[in-house]
Amino acid sequence: MKKTLTRRIAGCLAAVLFLLTLAGCSKEPAKASTAAPVDAPGYADLRETDTLVLYYVTEMAALEQERIQRFTALYDIDVEMVGVPAEEWQERVANDLASGSGPDVVFLYQLTNLDIPKAALHHNFLDLTKVLAEDPDFAEDTYVDGVFEDCRIGGRQYTIPLSYEVLYTVSSASKLDELGYREDSAQIMSDYLEELARLTPAAAESTGFQQMLQAKNHFYQLLMNSGIRLIDYEAGEVLPDEKELRRFLEGYRAYFPYDDDGTGLRRISNFGDRPLSWGQCVFWYPLNLEGITRTIASLKNESFDYVLHPISGQTGEFIGNLCGQIAIRSNSPNTLNAYRFIKFLLSEEEQSNPFKLFDGIPIHKESIRKAVYEAPAVEIVNNVEIYHFEERALTEEEAEELMTILTGVDRYVQSDTVTRTILRDAMLPYFQGEDSYKNCLKDLRSKLTFYLSE
Repeated sequence: MKKTLTRRIAGCLAAVLFLLTLAGCSKEPAKASTAAPVDAPGYADLRETDTLVLYYVTEMAALEQERIQRFTALYDIDVEMVGVPAEEWQERVANDLASGSGPDVVFLYQLTNLDIPKAALHHNFLDLTKVLAEDPDFAEDTYVDGVFEDCRIGGRQYTIPLSYEVLYTVSSASKLDELGYREDSAQIMSDYLEELARLTPAAAESTGFQQMLQAKNHFYQLLMNSGIRLIDYEAGEVLPDEKELRRFLEGYRAYFPYDDDGTGLRRISNFGDRPLSWGQCVFWYPLNLEGITRTIASLKNESFDYVLHPISGQTGEFIGNLCGQIAIRSNSPNTLNAYRFIKFLLSEEEQSNPFKLFDGIPIHKESIRKAVYEAPAVEIVNNVEIYHFEERALTEEEAEELMTILTGVDRYVQSDTVTRTILRDAMLPYFQGEDSYKNCLKDLRSKLTFYLSE
């Protein structure tokens, strides 16, 4: 397992260093001052060439082609589509960007090995701060509150959010009563994890039970939505939230034996009606809006007494994860059409498209509202979904409750697999009871300090 994690970290660092060669590496930690170039373009400075270059995963060719057809129907633009197999995606995109070529629009949500804040602070993405401010057709209040602001790095808009995730779950009220779930004792993330660990032995006595959450190996998601920072790039500081981190890690250590199965894989389902009603899990985590509305509708058809649980971060805030981000590469020759493509993806029509290729909850307020309030009722008959479009999946009260959860985010955090993988590798001996917290923390601090200096 440790060899696998080491290889993963090496791959992550390699991808970042490929990008950093564009701007040159510095042995000094990245500070906020590096994120405010004086030559950030305005809306009138965007330039256009004949062809917009976009990369796509070849396995998703059909959906990508449909999306491009919708885009070119709006703009008279030639688009060059470059197909890349999924297994080659990370290395191919990183190498092409490092060589000064590659796609004009970078789908950051597909580059899981990339440290987005670090790459942005080294100016590998176009600074769109002035462009958005000067675009007469862009209105930030069209989107969920705070999502653009918290996407900024060093106060600059290097990346654009398309979607986000929040940690909320669906459960059976009667099942929680049966297990003795103490909601008042689970007001922050670490306490919630300790509560999961306390309840698991009792829940495991039920036939068919598999795990408390809908999947195992949930560490990265839990850490992300804890809101804990591992590096403050703008201040050049490692472990700025050390007190909160220790409390979180202590909580996860209690849940570790029930969560980690050694594979590192999260086998999750978009729909939770069957896992919940069959008792396979106690808390189900929705992946997207269709998943939650269809699940609730199906559970109601079975007279299932469901209840929603927003899971707070480590300081009691409700944290959103910016899972769907895109950017324009800094040396793109076609910044105008790249920006047009981004605005196309931010439109209500694309944000509402059920076949959108980014995960999570769309950031367009109206897209969320329609998905929640207008979702059709559904029932499962002989394992076949039957939609009743003349009926609504949720009552007005249920829709209002869900909207309050989805749009009630206190702040958003950047997706960052790199440093979270470093953390897990360093703390694994502590989780497994093989080394002390003090020793593992020392190792973690050393690795993060070295990583920040690169």
